[in-house]
Amino acid sequence: MATPADYGFFSVPRNFEELLNGKHYLHKPTPVDVAKAVKFPESAVVQAAREFAKAKLPPETFNHSHRVFYYGTVIIAQQFPEHANNEVLLETYALTCLLHDIATADEFLYSTRMSFDFYGAFVAREFLLNAGAPQDEADAVAEGILRHQDVEVNGAITFIGLIIQLTTLVDNAGSFLSLMAPETIDSVVTLYPRLGWTSCFSRFVETEISLKPWCHSTAVTDFVNVVKGNKYFIERYESD
Repeated sequence: MATPADYGFFSVPRNFEELLNGKHYLHKPTPVDVAKAVKFPESAVVQAAREFAKAKLPPETFNHSHRVFYYGTVIIAQQFPEHANNEVLLETYALTCLLHDIATADEFLYSTRMSFDFYGAFVAREFLLNAGAPQDEADAVAEGILRHQDVEVNGAITFIGLIIQLTTLVDNAGSFLSLMAPETIDSVVTLYPRLGWTSCFSRFVETEISLKPWCHSTAVTDFVNVVKGNKYFIERYESD
């Protein structure tokens, strides 16, 4: 029987530099061809969430949601190998990835005055419970979505929350690239191309802040320019 910890409910420092003890990584990354080495979970609840995300999100966001799964799975395997074979945790992480940006969809963005990450947590939790997910799993996903933009605070966070933070920062801002080999990143983007993700996401942030000037996205200092300044991915995968 799964325990709360299997769903990522254990505390880790929010400050990732603290977790790394001042290093660039805990273990030197090695190249991974994710198409061959990483299997996306295939449980009924994951399939339902994948279909839900595909129906609600544009291709750019759908692909981003998959990239962060593959980044995170490799980071877990290489930096936190004690969790690499925990199928429950990896399924929970996959669900978090698939649904972390669900409320960026117009249907949800314009139906509430709440910040997209907060409202998205409620949407995801309700969907997962209705799809038959255990409450601990639905709660873990919602917690991760709620916290995935808490990038400038101290304290603690769940393991799932930490990994979704890290991987969205990788994909959106080009941060924490030292956690993966360049060949691994290339294999992820080959499998799920960016499709101009930098422009897509920066436009969304601008739109949300314009519509909801109180939104949580304003807590990230100079957020739009941070996204637009993602030189690593722009130069390699989005330049003409």
